[in-house]
Amino acid sequence: MICLAVTFLAKPGTEDRAADCFRRLTEHTRSEPGCIMYLFHRSTADPRKFFVYEQYQDEAALQAHTGAAYYAHYVRKEFPSMIESSDFQQYEPI
Repeated sequence: MICLAVTFLAKPGTEDRAADCFRRLTEHTRSEPGCIMYLFHRSTADPRKFFVYEQYQDEAALQAHTGAAYYAHYVRKEFPSMIESSDFQQYEPI
């Protein structure tokens, strides 16, 4: 299993647009056969800060996710106009 933890900071004024984008990305991702968990969170202290926790069965499932057309649309086309920074961490269960 592969686990990802990613924190995003939305650009000022794009918080709600980013949240909507994250919701749509979640709908697509959860339908992938290799997706075990995909859950976005929004900080209660800072509405610009978002966190997603992801679990995939294996590397092939993760590659299928990042290779999907909708992933390219959201992550490569929409995110740059909304996301100020991101921190990506990959984990494995122990």
